[in-house]
Amino acid sequence: MKNGKEFLLTDTVGFIQKLPTTLVAAFRATLEEIAESSILVHVVDISHPLAEQQMEAVEKVLSELDTSSIPKLMLWNKVDKAGDPEKIKLEAKRRNNVVCVSALTGEGLDEFCNKIQNRLKDAMVWVEALIPFDKGELLSTIHQVGMVEKTEYTETGTLLRAHVPLRFARLLTPMRQMCVS
Repeated sequence: MKNGKEFLLTDTVGFIQKLPTTLVAAFRATLEEIAESSILVHVVDISHPLAEQQMEAVEKVLSELDTSSIPKLMLWNKVDKAGDPEKIKLEAKRRNNVVCVSALTGEGLDEFCNKIQNRLKDAMVWVEALIPFDKGELLSTIHQVGMVEKTEYTETGTLLRAHVPLRFARLLTPMRQMCVS
């Protein structure tokens, strides 16, 4: 991304219209990985004649997996191949959680990256913590998984201001108290 951060996109499984329950059961282990996601990106070939039905099929399966607590973003790909690209883009803007892209031309990819960054940031907790020097591995991990705004080295450790995933905010709780005192 433009801010130098990276994110990993993982394609768990493709869906088809009217996915049989037995097939969902067969993919259950793969689909359960979704529960560990920081954000769920639903990619749709918007140029496909059955795009709307495919979106509904995916949403139905996702609701069965109870993904309601995971932030979601819909990505409409191949907007350049759609019958009326401008109409599609207007509908995407109306929905607010949809980004139109063309993987072929790169159109919309900057907006997609910005939305990912904002959604991930919204799912994180703001922390200010004084991390002791002997916790260098934790500091390194936070730089990888969080969005560090400021790092300052002091005599007693590294003062960190960052947005971090909740599990890391919990790990930092004792160090946050050191920062305040």
